[in-house]
Amino acid sequence: MYKLTIAYDGNAPLITETYSDALTAVHSFDKCSDFGDAKEYATYNLSEPSGKMHTKNFYRNGKVSQK
Repeated sequence: MYKLTIAYDGNAPLITETYSDALTAVHSFDKCSDFGDAKEYATYNLSEPSGKMHTKNFYRNGKVSQK
């Protein structure tokens, strides 16, 4: 299973989506494009069944980081 989690300002994830296929999971992760309702930053994590995790951080000041 693939999991997409969304957390704001370092708090516990507010949203967790689960996907059975990689294509749908990656398309959803690609749609994550802003800081949402966060005061400072939003963190989006996509976890693969293998344990690999992809992370995007969107900051209110416009900075974006991705791992």
